[in-house]
Amino acid sequence: MNNDQAEKEGVGNGFFWLILLAVVFRSLAAIFAKNAALTSTGQGLTGLLFNIWLLAELVVLGCQAVTWSVVLRHFSLPFAYPFMSLVFVVNLFSARFLFQETVTIQHMVGVAVIMAGIVVICSKNGEGTISPT
Repeated sequence: MNNDQAEKEGVGNGFFWLILLAVVFRSLAAIFAKNAALTSTGQGLTGLLFNIWLLAELVVLGCQAVTWSVVLRHFSLPFAYPFMSLVFVVNLFSARFLFQETVTIQHMVGVAVIMAGIVVICSKNGEGTISPT
């Protein structure tokens, strides 16, 4: 991305951190959802509805929605959305280190392929873009 494109996308005016904040909120929502599932009391929907982790998940999802709306005021969707794939990376680490779940080489390769695709998308520097006519 050249300097003109960076300015156009809002990178140079201090809004880029909002993309990362949206990733953090979405990742926290996944962690809170897992905790809600693990700590729910009772069976079915009733056990989840009265779970503090579910409430926390809904709060951070609301924060993510508001943050994402602000992000989209300052960045194009093709620029901003690929960064949301970082949620896959955070969730993989969360599964392994917070929940002691098994993470296989296939999981790691899959996330690496997704991230490589993001690098390809972001490295186009505006070439071959599709614009409305």
